[in-house]
Amino acid sequence: MTSTPTGRRVTIDGLDSVAFDRTFRAGIEDVWAAVTESDRLARWIG
Repeated sequence: MTSTPTGRRVTIDGLDSVAFDRTFRAGIEDVWAAVTESDRLARWIG
């Protein structure tokens, strides 16, 4: 994952949102597991 998180304000369907971009040095299977398995998600979301 990138060491410096970045975010930006975007408008989607007229609603304000925050978008974050991240870069991972891992295979797609590992990244998908990191965002879909709650025990792994907690490690990088906090």
